[in-house]
Amino acid sequence: MRYTIYLIFISVFFFASVPVSQGSTKQKIDDFYLSNFKKDGSSDWEIEGKEAIVDGDYINIKTMSANYYTDGDTISAKSNKARLNKKNQNIQLDGNVVIENKEGWNLKTEHLDWQQKKNYIKTDSPVHTEKDEFLVKAEGLYADSQLKKADFKKDVQVTYREKDKKDATTINCDGPLEIDYNKSQATFKDNVVVNHAQGKLFSDAATLFFDRKEKAITKIVSEGHVKIVRDSNVTFAKKATYLAGEEKLILEGSPRLIYFPDEENNGSSGFFGMD
Repeated sequence: MRYTIYLIFISVFFFASVPVSQGSTKQKIDDFYLSNFKKDGSSDWEIEGKEAIVDGDYINIKTMSANYYTDGDTISAKSNKARLNKKNQNIQLDGNVVIENKEGWNLKTEHLDWQQKKNYIKTDSPVHTEKDEFLVKAEGLYADSQLKKADFKKDVQVTYREKDKKDATTINCDGPLEIDYNKSQATFKDNVVVNHAQGKLFSDAATLFFDRKEKAITKIVSEGHVKIVRDSNVTFAKKATYLAGEEKLILEGSPRLIYFPDEENNGSSGFFGMD
């Protein structure tokens, strides 16, 4: 039997109580379904599961599936287990957690705390996220529920595969990584390593700018102890700006080149368009 409950105030429940000990009760529901509406009558969220146990202020759900409705977006969530707080509507997800939205973000992790009213999600577990050209792996995440702004805490690895290009750019850093999708930029911090088709770039911090429509990198700005390696040639500077459209590298802050000519290029070598 499916139980359907439509709520404005989540504190109201109509389930048969089964006593488990003196002074406490639990309520078990098979084929659980719960829906909540906003004041204007539109859908706020809906949750369903194979089984739910109502225990005081919490609902423990097995095989959970949920939809959260925001302005212009629908966020879907699935997990093996979930724990819903009836008072504040926050939810904890555990086991094979998958979050998706209409814009194509896909997030996978093993544990996630969702602060529904405050519109943010967080975890200390390893995360794997994808959207279009972005693939991010990291330890820990703090983000808005639509992943417009996301802070990946540590041990970050990003693969950015540009449209119509064979080679992907990969960027690693100790973290954090801050992505602002509305501004089309991603900022990497601490021990940043950029692996590009034309070489490798090391720095203290780097900001990647991208074109969301064209799915392409437009600029990379690296700062602090910049080192650029291509083949056996090494360049040092305080700041390096790579302009992707021009395939040009601008070095600032006492740039220095250690140059090792080879037979193949007859003593001439460039990096990111640098002569």
